[in-house]
Amino acid sequence: MIQKPRGTQDLFLNNSKEWNAVEEKFRKVLNVFNYGEIITPMFESKELFVRGVGDSSDIVSKEMYEFTDRKGREYVLRPEGTAPTVRAIIENKLYIQENLPYKTFYIGPIFRYERPQAGRYRQFNQLGVETFGIDSISHDVELISLGQSFLNELKINNDIVVEINYLISGDERKTYEAELKKYLSSFTDLCSDCQTRINKNVLRVLDCKIDGNKFTDAPKMFEFASQENNDRLNKTFIQLKELGIETQINFNLVRGLDYYTGLVFEFKNVKTDQAIIAGGSYNNLVEELGGPSLPASGFAIGIERIMLILNDQEIKVADEDELDLFIIPLSDEAQFLTNKLLLEARSANLKVDTNWNIKNLKAGFKSAERMNAKNIVIVGENSINSDNYAIKDQISGETTEVKFNDIVKYLKGEK
Repeated sequence: MIQKPRGTQDLFLNNSKEWNAVEEKFRKVLNVFNYGEIITPMFESKELFVRGVGDSSDIVSKEMYEFTDRKGREYVLRPEGTAPTVRAIIENKLYIQENLPYKTFYIGPIFRYERPQAGRYRQFNQLGVETFGIDSISHDVELISLGQSFLNELKINNDIVVEINYLISGDERKTYEAELKKYLSSFTDLCSDCQTRINKNVLRVLDCKIDGNKFTDAPKMFEFASQENNDRLNKTFIQLKELGIETQINFNLVRGLDYYTGLVFEFKNVKTDQAIIAGGSYNNLVEELGGPSLPASGFAIGIERIMLILNDQEIKVADEDELDLFIIPLSDEAQFLTNKLLLEARSANLKVDTNWNIKNLKAGFKSAERMNAKNIVIVGENSINSDNYAIKDQISGETTEVKFNDIVKYLKGEK
């Protein structure tokens, strides 16, 4: 038997319903925040991620699914959503002043070759938000409140905390990195990744999943930051608290991608210590990929990790599946009339169905019950001859006789 590739999943029945409901609620929240959708290809030039994400990141150094096309061009299945969005912004000149601020979101699969684990597959799915042309504390707070609004929409209110930090840049960062390297030189047992990152991007050492807990005494970035940067972090923290968003400052939070500058944040599931929403500012990325100097920020949400929390907290997102009408046909002529009624009812946006394998009334009622039908109508010889169709309301138990041509009106309340 051919099986799905390791690190992928099939979604069906209630799982696919819940999945689609999560996406619908994301779109609902993004609509009220006035964001428009962007759809980019699932594969891009390898250079986009080498330049954009950075070759010191695990994504580029270890995890990309790479392939060469028939003309020898190097492509990868997209391992994250921000760089493709920035590429689209530049290529389509969406950065012109009349489009700014440009606020967009994406939904789609992401591909990374890594060890499959809870909530993380080799093909997983992200909901992402990106904004361009805004750089202010107020916008940072609004962006994080957007993430909180999405969790509120899903009724995920427990065991979540927002961690924030501010990544300095320029000479301040160079000074800090030198002190951090000096501190790390005293460790002789660092993992191979940390040893590589010390020279490539030393901040990433603080994000190490193996040795990260060793660095509690590491120099803190705020000690090297300007007063302006520290004030910005503190004001962001205070405003989030005043909005009722549970927030902590984590001075070791650096995120796993090289392009972040300024504010970074994670919505952390405290029970699993996993980030379910993560992002921040990347004010240099547009320019680094060939566009104009343009502030930018955003975040990504792993749908699989959201689904784990929903399951853990026993939260159902999808509406209860109900049929407006289930039709039980009892003859060949009844089946023709059933198709006619199905077409008319569906054209009126009613959710109706039947089971063409029904042989008797007992089987018909069983099918109606399994499909959670609110109403049932039997199409048989007597009803066809008399043009009186008994519609049974499954909630009240009452039965009402209706002419065939009036069934749809009855169901829509046009009695």
